[in-house]
Amino acid sequence: MPTYDFQCANKHITEAIVHYSEMKEGIDCPKCDNKAERIFSVSNANPTFGYEMTQWNQREKHRKSMKGNQLNQSYTG
Repeated sequence: MPTYDFQCANKHITEAIVHYSEMKEGIDCPKCDNKAERIFSVSNANPTFGYEMTQWNQREKHRKSMKGNQLNQSYTG
């Protein structure tokens, strides 16, 4: 079963392994017993896949080095 993140009205965030049908219904918050709805969380991990010179990392390195009007130019490799 997949892991989902939930948040209740009191802003408690809980990670739980639940069935898809439970995810749609929501769960009870373990801290306050209020109904917790699914939220979409974003990780700040970079997808390096164990290799530093991936296309993602090359593009990010290039993006961070750009200044001024260069920011509107595309990078094709």
